[in-house]
Amino acid sequence: MEKIYLLSLGCPKNLVDSENIMALLGEKEYILTDSPDIADIIIINTCAFLKSAVKESKAAIKYFTDNNQYKHKKIVVCGCLVQRYGEELFKLNGVDGISGISNPEETVKVVEQVKSNSRITSYNVIPNISPNCSPRLVSTYPYAYIKISEGCDNLCSYCLIPKLRGRLTSRSESDILNEAESLLEMGIKELIIIAQDTSSYGWDTGNRNGLENLLSKLAKLKFPRIRIMYSHPAHITKNVLDIIQKEKNICKYIDIPLQHIHPEILQKMNRPVLDYGKLIDNIRETVPEIRLRTTFIVGFPGETDEHFEKLVEFVKEKKFDRLGVFKYSREKETEAFKLKEQIKKRVKLERERILMEIQKDISKRNLEKFIGKTLKVLVEGKEDDFYVGRSEFDAPEIDGNVYIETKTKKIVNGDIKKVKIIGSTEHDLFGILPNL
Repeated sequence: MEKIYLLSLGCPKNLVDSENIMALLGEKEYILTDSPDIADIIIINTCAFLKSAVKESKAAIKYFTDNNQYKHKKIVVCGCLVQRYGEELFKLNGVDGISGISNPEETVKVVEQVKSNSRITSYNVIPNISPNCSPRLVSTYPYAYIKISEGCDNLCSYCLIPKLRGRLTSRSESDILNEAESLLEMGIKELIIIAQDTSSYGWDTGNRNGLENLLSKLAKLKFPRIRIMYSHPAHITKNVLDIIQKEKNICKYIDIPLQHIHPEILQKMNRPVLDYGKLIDNIRETVPEIRLRTTFIVGFPGETDEHFEKLVEFVKEKKFDRLGVFKYSREKETEAFKLKEQIKKRVKLERERILMEIQKDISKRNLEKFIGKTLKVLVEGKEDDFYVGRSEFDAPEIDGNVYIETKTKKIVNGDIKKVKIIGSTEHDLFGILPNL
């Protein structure tokens, strides 16, 4: 049977699609390999959200199509790049098949067909989303992502997601719970809830309490940890916050992308104009132990020095635990593309630098507060003389780690250990096992 190598680019939502594809191929008795050199078929699951992601995806494709050692292998491209460019991708000589997003079964059909043909196509201009549960080959143990919906109805002026992944389509609650139970049986210790906007789960079916109902049921499944990512600030309800506070296995952590705080810029972004300062205060009052991650976009068209200074003041005042800064990327087919007053690249770079320098100091001071405390750490690997893990206050890949110094204690990936924190940097914590 043919050997298959899959390269997954982009966000965790894309990774879940890749894990579905790998599981379905495994069921058909393909041999999955982590080496493209020995593969017969190479699948590239792409991202195309921003120009930088498009560039990365096309570079990955060209690496395989232009490299002589891969000339006789079949190349299948799937994901967001296909939704954005369609059959134009066949201009990249060597691409044998393309498949759209969020329907792993269709990608598998393309793989089956490219064995004897080329220029095989399976995608719709409007994404054909399959919200039902597919088998998973989880690649992130001891944690796993669970996707609760596809697409987005927020229609931010800078964002391509509704065009690439369609409008909001929520999975059924029973389907999600069945998948969660399967992940728990596999030994997953941290379940990470993802969607383009987790807080609007169920709204497309008229269920405005979708997320709080789902969280209540997931909490009963006894995962050691449940984490919520990608919550829209206008959609977080008091009831959801109450559940986070009440349930011990729901991480006291929310990822809440604000993108900006000035009303004039928010309006241009087609984002809700809210008092975000009051929102952050309310979240912290309801869940006193909460740790907040957010992201901001700098250099949006029309962002003046005054707008940026207001953003700087807000960051200094609210002291987020984790913060990411993105330079505005002008994307065709978005409303913001048409806006005048585009900001020069050097200004974007400088504003990014200023915010990240401020946040570096805030993060350093926030993490110093953990020194002397004991945290429960989910162990995920080993680097040199340190075991590496995360507390409930950090998400994988984007936040910091806890490095555990121990030379006498055997620790296994997936263990949850009580760790006494003895040091910190602006990103990470360092600790020891208290009984040593």
